[in-house]
Amino acid sequence: MSNDTERILRERLVKSHLDLMVLWLLKAKPRWGYEINAEIRDRFKVYLSAGTLYPLLHSLEDKRYLEGVWESEKGRGRRIYKITTEGNSFLSAGEKVSQELSRKLSSNAEQRLTEG
Repeated sequence: MSNDTERILRERLVKSHLDLMVLWLLKAKPRWGYEINAEIRDRFKVYLSAGTLYPLLHSLEDKRYLEGVWESEKGRGRRIYKITTEGNSFLSAGEKVSQELSRKLSSNAEQRLTEG
């Protein structure tokens, strides 16, 4: 598989599951938007625009999956996000479904190998 194909698939998977990725990062510790974006870039090699991340953060906040609090550091304000109980429940359900899907994809691949 070419590097371009792997990059395209990685971007598609991350962006399709971005809500879960963000909640997963926030489960470890509260973060501000730039920090979330940098962590996704570093861990998954996917670059997100502000127009992708911030509307998602607002949507997750509207759904009560996370909450944001304005903090001021040296006169500059930034919004720190943390996962809520509802967000933890949603993340747990998403992790379960993702694991089931991954297991099914793996077992189908193994089955084709043994049949072939």
